[in-house]
Amino acid sequence: MNYKNIYNIAANLSESLFPCYINSFRNRALDEIKNSEFPNIKQEKYKYTPLADIFDGEYVPVNPFDWKKPAESNFSVIDDAIKIYTVNGVCINNEIRSEGGFVYGSLLLAAREYEEIVEKYCNRLADITDLPTALNIATALSGVYVSVDPGVKTTRPLMIINIIDSDSNIFSQQHNLFVFGENSVAEIIECNIGVSDASTLTNNLSETVIKPDAQVNFVRIHDKGLLSRHVSSDYSRQYSGSVFNCSNIILGGGLVRQNTEIHLAEKHCYSNLYGLVVAGNKQHVDNYTFIDHAVLECQSNELYKSILDDKAVNVFNGRILVRPDAQKTVAYQSNRNVLLNTGAKIYTKPQLEIYADNVKCSHGATVGQLNEDAIFYMQSRGISKSTAQSLLMSGFANEILNKIKNFAFREFLLSRIEKILAHG
Repeated sequence: MNYKNIYNIAANLSESLFPCYINSFRNRALDEIKNSEFPNIKQEKYKYTPLADIFDGEYVPVNPFDWKKPAESNFSVIDDAIKIYTVNGVCINNEIRSEGGFVYGSLLLAAREYEEIVEKYCNRLADITDLPTALNIATALSGVYVSVDPGVKTTRPLMIINIIDSDSNIFSQQHNLFVFGENSVAEIIECNIGVSDASTLTNNLSETVIKPDAQVNFVRIHDKGLLSRHVSSDYSRQYSGSVFNCSNIILGGGLVRQNTEIHLAEKHCYSNLYGLVVAGNKQHVDNYTFIDHAVLECQSNELYKSILDDKAVNVFNGRILVRPDAQKTVAYQSNRNVLLNTGAKIYTKPQLEIYADNVKCSHGATVGQLNEDAIFYMQSRGISKSTAQSLLMSGFANEILNKIKNFAFREFLLSRIEKILAHG
C-alpha cells in the first residue's frame, strides 16, 4: 500500500461498518483525498516534512478486527491509573465502561451506544481539508472514546497506552474522541510507544471538547523506535471559563509530525500549551501548533523546547491567530532550543496574526548551546563535565516537565530523559 492507493482502499470500505452520520463525513473526506494533492514541500505547513514521500511506502493496513494482547509497557507506571490499551491502532476494550468518573471504550461502540454525543462532536472539530486528517476520517475503523459527565471530578488519572507491535511494516490509524462536560475535572495521559523494530506508519486523529468551566490536564508522550513514522493531528475546542493544560513530549521515533490546534470558542478560556523534544541520531520531529483566539478575553500561553544531538532535525511552526472580535486577548508564545552538536538542525517559525487592537501578545525563539561558563563553574566545584552537562539539560527540560500535574509520571519522564541524554 502507498498513498496512491489510499482512495481505492477507503472507497471500498463497507458503509455498513459505520452509522450513517459517520458515513457523511467519510464521503466528504473521500472527495478531499480524490481532489487534493498530498502534502509536499510546496505547502508552507509541511515545508520541512513532505508527507507525500512518507506515505509513499509499502505498508500493510491493520485489520481492526484482529487485535492482540498488549505487550508489557514501562509507561504503565501509575499504579492507580485507569488504563486503556490500543494495539496497532485497535482499541481492545470490547465494551463501554464507567470507572473513576470516566466513561470510556471503543469509539466504534460508542458511536452506537452514545450516539447523541458522538454524532454531535465526532468529525466536527477536525480540519477535513488537511489530507492526513481526511485520510483518517475516511479509513480509520477504531479508536478511543472518553467522556466525563457534567460536574464530575474524576478521582484517578486515565492512561491511554497506544502500542505499535508488529513484525511487518504496518499502517495503522485510530480516531479518538474526548468530551469533558461542564464543570468537570479530569487528567488524561496518552502514551504512544513501540515495542518492535519494524518500519511502521501511524496516522492518528484526536478531537477534544472542553465544555464551560471544565478543567482538563492532558499529557501526550511519543516514544517509538527509529524506524517508526508517526503523524498525529489533535483538534481541541474550549468553551467559556474552561482551563486546558496540554503537554506534548516527544522522546523517540524516526519521524514524528504533531499537529496541535486549539480553538478558543467562548470568552474567559485559559489555554496552556507546552512541548518538549529530546532527539538524536537522525530523528526528524515536526511540531505545528495553531491557537485560534476567536472571541474576547481569553488567554493562551505556549512554550516549546527542544534538545537536539547528532544529526537530529526539529521543526517548530507555531501560529497564533487573534481575530477582530478577540479584544482583550492575552497570548504568549516562545520556542527555545539547545543544539548539542553542529550536525543538529532547528527550523523555527513563531507567528502572531493580530486583527484586534486591544491585546497583549508576544512571541519569540532562541537557539543556542549549553552555557560553557556554567559547565566550567560546576567543574571547578568537583563535578565532572558530563555530569554538569546532564544537570544543565535536565534543568532545561524541567521547565516543561514541571507543568505535568501527576508527580509519579513526571518523575518517570525525568528519569527516562536523563537516560536518553546520558547515552547521547
